[in-house]
This record gives sequence, C-alpha cells and structure tokens, in this order.
Amino acid sequence: MATDGQQDGLVDRIVAGRSIVAICAPPGFGKSRLARAAASRMVFDGSSPLRIFNQIEHRSDPRAAADALLAESRQVVIIEDVHLTDRKYLGLALERASFANAGQRILILLNQPGDLALARIASRQSIDILDASALRLRTKVTTDMLKSVPRRAVRSRLRGLVGDWPVASELLRAWAASLQDGCQSWSDLDILRESRLGEFIAEEVLPLFSEAEISALVYASLLDVPDLDILTSVRGHQDDGRILADLAFRFKGLVDRRENRIELQGALRIWLRDAVEIFDAQARAGLLVSMADQCSSKGRLAEAATLARMAEDTGRIRDYAHAHGALRIWIVHGFSVLKELLENSRSEDIAGSIVLQMIECIVHMKAGRIHAAQELFESLAGKVGPGHRLIKDLEIVRVTLLVYGCSFERTGDLELIRSLITEQGDDAAMRTFLATLSAILNSQRARFDAAVANLNDARAQARKVSSQYNLMFLLMHEASINLAQGKLKHARTCLSEARSRWQRDFAEDVGVETVLAALSASIEFESGRLTSARNSLKKSAHRMPEAEAWFDIYFAAYETMIRVNVVDHGIGAMIEAVEDEARKLRAQGLPRVADLLMAIRFCVCAEASLQGHSELISDLAWEIPAVGPTSSWQEQEVFSLARAYADYFSGKFQQAQALLDESIALAASRGLERSRLRYLLVASVMAEAQNDEIGARTALRSAIAIGAATGMRQIFREIAGARLTPALQKLRDDPDLNDLELGFLEMLLNRLGDRQSVASGRLSARELEVLRLLSAGGSDKHLARLLNLSEHGVRFHLKNIFKKLGVHDRLSAVAAARKLELTM
Repeated sequence: MATDGQQDGLVDRIVAGRSIVAICAPPGFGKSRLARAAASRMVFDGSSPLRIFNQIEHRSDPRAAADALLAESRQVVIIEDVHLTDRKYLGLALERASFANAGQRILILLNQPGDLALARIASRQSIDILDASALRLRTKVTTDMLKSVPRRAVRSRLRGLVGDWPVASELLRAWAASLQDGCQSWSDLDILRESRLGEFIAEEVLPLFSEAEISALVYASLLDVPDLDILTSVRGHQDDGRILADLAFRFKGLVDRRENRIELQGALRIWLRDAVEIFDAQARAGLLVSMADQCSSKGRLAEAATLARMAEDTGRIRDYAHAHGALRIWIVHGFSVLKELLENSRSEDIAGSIVLQMIECIVHMKAGRIHAAQELFESLAGKVGPGHRLIKDLEIVRVTLLVYGCSFERTGDLELIRSLITEQGDDAAMRTFLATLSAILNSQRARFDAAVANLNDARAQARKVSSQYNLMFLLMHEASINLAQGKLKHARTCLSEARSRWQRDFAEDVGVETVLAALSASIEFESGRLTSARNSLKKSAHRMPEAEAWFDIYFAAYETMIRVNVVDHGIGAMIEAVEDEARKLRAQGLPRVADLLMAIRFCVCAEASLQGHSELISDLAWEIPAVGPTSSWQEQEVFSLARAYADYFSGKFQQAQALLDESIALAASRGLERSRLRYLLVASVMAEAQNDEIGARTALRSAIAIGAATGMRQIFREIAGARLTPALQKLRDDPDLNDLELGFLEMLLNRLGDRQSVASGRLSARELEVLRLLSAGGSDKHLARLLNLSEHGVRFHLKNIFKKLGVHDRLSAVAAARKLELTM
C-alpha cells in the first residue's frame, strides 16, 4: 500500500537482512503485500520454494507452520495470522531455526508485539523487526498521492483522515476518484462509510481491542489531542491512562504517545467518536461538558468550544470567552482559536455577549472586511460606556481596527497606546499586544529605532505569557522593518524563522501564510528572483483584499504584484487590474490602500514613458494625495515619486529635481534605503533624459552603492530600463568604485543587457523562432511538432533561451521577450 519507491526500499531492506524478519504493525499497513514482494525476490532463481501459512493452514493444523520450519530445508516461508497458531510451539521452532541457519528465510506478520514472544530470539540479534514506524506513509508521499484528488477542499479533509495509514490512503483515494459531486455537506463519518474505510476499521481493527480498551479509546476520541490528565480527571480513575499507554505500545501507528498526550489515527478517531456507541445521549453530553470545562481551564479553548457544541451547550462557549477575554485569547492562543469560538457559537449567544461580538469584530478585521468590522465596533461602542469593565479592551480594539483598516489620522494614537501600556502594569499579555501595535505605527512612520525598542519590549512580555503566536508575528514585523531599511538578508532570516514557527504551531492559520507570502514576494522581487516572487503572490496579493494584512503587508504584496503584472502581461493589462483592485479595496473600507495602488500604477506608467515606450501619463486621470503628518513611509515614497513624475511631465524639471533631492535627504536621515534607492534611480533617469550627464552619473553612482550594500537589484531594471546599460558602461571606469560596487555593476550589466545585444547576438534565429512560438503557448510536444524537432531538441533550445535571458521558466522568458520586443 506504500508507494513503489517506499516499498522498494523496504523490500531491499528485508532481502538484505537476517534470516528471520518480523513485520509488526496493526492492520492496514500493507504487511502481506510487502512480505510477498520481498519473498518473490528471494525465490527468483527457483532454488528456494515459497510457502505461505495463513488462516486456512492454521485452522487445519495450528502447528503446520512450525513443523515446516523444523524441516530445516532451504525455503522461503511467510507466516500470517500468527494469533491462530500454537504460538508457544511456533516460538520454539523459530528459536531452533535461528540456530540451524539452514538457508531458510522466514517472514512473520504480526498485528501487535504480543502476538508472538520474540524476546529470546531478538536478544541474540538473529531477527530483524520492522514496525509501523518503517511502514508509515511519509508526509510527502501522502501529499503526492492526494494530488490526484481534483478538489482542494476534499484533499485537505482526506489528508486529515489518511494521516500516515496506507490503507486509508488507498481506500479514500479510490473513493475520491469515483466522486461525481462535491462532498462539502458530507460529514467525516459519511466519507468513512462511503469509502468503506469504516467497514475496514469495524472488521479488521476494533476486534483486536478488549471492551475496556474500546471504552478508553472512545473517551479519548472525544478530544482532538487526548490529554491523559484530562481523561483521568474526568473519569476519576487511572485505568484509562494505563490502558491508552499500553495501546500506544502495542498498536503503534494507530495509537501513538507524545509525552502525556495520545494521538489517534484520524480516521480511527472519527469512527470511534461518531460510530461506536458505549453510552446514552445524556451521559455523553455530560462527559463532553466535563471535558470542555477541563480544556478551558487548561487554555485549550478551541477544543473546549468544539466539545461544548457537540454537547449542545453553546452557552458555555460564551462563558469561556468571558473568562479569558477576546484580546487575551487572540494574543496568547492565536487567531484560529478566536474563529473556533465564534464558529461554534449560536447567533443568539453572540447577540447576547459583548465579548463574542468583540471577537466577531476582530475576525472581520483580520479577514479584510473593514466596513463590517467598523459597523460592529460602532454598535459595541454604544453598549460599552464609561466605567464598563470592557472599556479599555474596546479602546484597544479601536486602535487595532485603525491599524488593520490603514486609516490612522490622529497624531495622538501613539501617545494613547503608551498610556495604555503604562496602565496595564504587570499584565504581560496586554503589554505585548500594545507594544506590537506601537511597533507597527512607529515602523510605518519610519521611526525605526523606536519600533525596534517596541519589538524588544513586546518579545520580553510575550515570553512571560508563552505567546508563541505573537512571537511569530514579531518576527514578521522585524522582517518588514528590515525590508524598508534594505536589509534583505536579515529580512529573509526573520521570515524563515517565522515560517518555521507557523508550520510547527499555526499551520491552519491562512492569514499568517498570507502575511508571510506578501513579505516573501517583496524580498524575492527586490533580489531579482521573479519566479519565487510570482509563487508568493499566489498566496498573498491574489487573496487580497479579503485576507489578513495591514499597511506594510498590502504595500509589500501589491507593489510586487503590479510590477510582476507589467512584466508578464504588459502596461495595459496592469492598468485594468489595478483599477479593478482599487474598486474592491474601497468597497472593503480601505481607501488609503486603494490610493497607494493608484500611485504605484502612476509611477510604473511614468517609468515606461521615460524609457520611451509610450506616453501614458496624460491618460491617467488621478489626483495625487498630499503627504501629511500621519502618512506612512510607503505613502511618502510613492506619492513623492508620483508628484516628481507629474512635475517632470508638466515641464517643471527643476521642481521635480528639487522634490527628489529633498526626498533623498529625508530618506537618508530616516534609514529608508529602499526609498532612497528609488529616488536616486528616478533622479538619474530624469537627469539623463534632460542631457544632464553629471547629475545622472552622480545619482546612479549613489544608487550603485546602495544596491551593492543591500542586494536590491530588480528595481534598477524596473526604473531605468533600456537606459541602464549605456549608463552603467559609462560608470565602469569610475576610480572611486570599490570592489563590491564594481562587482554589483558588472552583475547588473551581465543580467540586464540591452535589447540590441539580445536580439542581434545572444539569441540565434532558431531560438528566436522557439521564443515566438512559446509566447503563443503550447507544450514541448506541441512546439516540437510546429518546429519539426524532437521534444529533447525543444528543451535544449529552451534551456539556452532561459540562460541568455537570465530567467528560469517559460513565463519569465515570454515576459522578458515581450519587454525586449523580441516576439513581435
């Protein structure tokens, strides 16, 4: 049942191993199939006959298998269903066979270690034992096998049911392949029944357990992750803990132990929980409520909410939310727990609870539904007056909503947060949250020293309350600051650690994945890795605006999206896409983000016009917003660039240059190397267009210094375009360039090249023909037929094209060809 590659490795291990091999795993791990595959290799030359003993032989003569071993002839023997044999006699026969070494190869298949006493043989190291750890499906194997399932939502559910159990993968994949309609309305139990996996569990697995063991397993199945302490406290005795610990030893693979927690295989847990009845409805409800209370007391609130809903006592969810508080749950336990509390609550419970409504407001806010969040907040503000115990929490929600809604307009909000931090005193959970908000605001206003101090304070407080969720987010905030400062290496390191924490602790939180992908897209774009940037955009900008983000994240994702869109589809398609996205953002209550997109669009069109591609600026009817005291550094950057371009194309050349000079100085004073690089490149291109060689050279020289120090290189090509190559060639002889800067300059020349060198010398006529056909689409086979080549020949030409254009895939090659006008 394992994949061919995994099974081949196990077969090799068995064939090369000792004369006796015990394959010990619960039903469904492919023991019989594996044993037969190994035996077929052992008897390939015909000199060793194969003998198989299973139920038929054992029921006829429980000693038949043992007698065959005692014959001591050269043979390969597979013994299945060992529990039906005379096990004591078989053990003695195996012991003698291990001494005799008569050329026998013996494969014994066991469901659990207790099926046969092998300790004496194993102690002499004359037997190999393969258990469930070796036979489990690897995570990557499971993922690859489920790729054939067409619907993503179905794949996700099946992955939870399959786990690493081979039989579950086989039956569920076969069922999914025959599925005609979606199964969104199906319960997990329905899926197990329809796939016949439930039948397998009922007939092959459950009979192996005693009545007491079934009872302990059913109790454990009620918890997402069974905790022995919770089970013991609810049941009132130690038997369940002892029984489950014993089962984890005997049935590894279906029942596993991780310290004080028991993990049940996903499908087995669902069947035990929903299909096996050991108590009446009233007793079950009482047990569920007791477990829910225990889970809440231990901070396992998502599980507590699920149990309370199963007990049809959702009022308890309201009690849990009130006991812990909306903000504290978010800070300490993470956003997914808030969602679980809300989704398991009834509408009447939410309507009657200010805390649950506060949670609903946060959920809307985190999903990018700012208008809905604002309306709910205003309703809450009417209910929570001065002196109310939740007035401070509501004020913090207001500030958080302003951050996520990108609508800060009051200069005193930072002072407000500072006063709130002071009021919280020793409440580490609230202090880490407020310090994080301060870090975001200080970062957006380019007060990076203050932002870093906030991050350090937030980390210290987060560690006090073990808030792994906030510690993960703080790494992403640090990466955002590093990006603004041009510290790409540091940003990538922070992002890598944040991603590891997400995968380990919060993999179900799609909002976190969106933020990670947005920052990754920006980092990869700045580094010139467009293929990686495109992949990250699929999980960030393409989900927006209905996704978790704040100003820094919207900017990171959207600027990258717009520039990659131009590379892939051209200016016209980009303009339409931005206008459509801006309409969505305004509808969601994010007008400042919409203005940001329009400004980036304006700048990109201006770059194209300066590079001589087309006159686009006059067609863009849009009023550039003014920069104010609460403007973010991102707004400062794009609005200043847009104003400089507008002045330039209006003939106000000196005014445009003065604005750029002022912006360069301000960016330098604030440590905004990213912004300073853009200002310098625009100043260089404008100066060159005005035949100001000295000004152009001076600005480009400073830009090269920043690029060499930071590794930011893609923006050179974006802003300067075809003008860059001759400008760099002139700068080559500058004696003040150090080795690092000269190396960066040469790298730009090698990677960027100009249109003439590509078209005339670097691409052959045949490669140009392949490139033109590639732009029209089609597989290697299709291209081969059109070109009268083999598929290998097409791939050879594509490899050369990728190398010469400095790209790594087809889409990037087509985009580069379009930009260089090679496919006309």
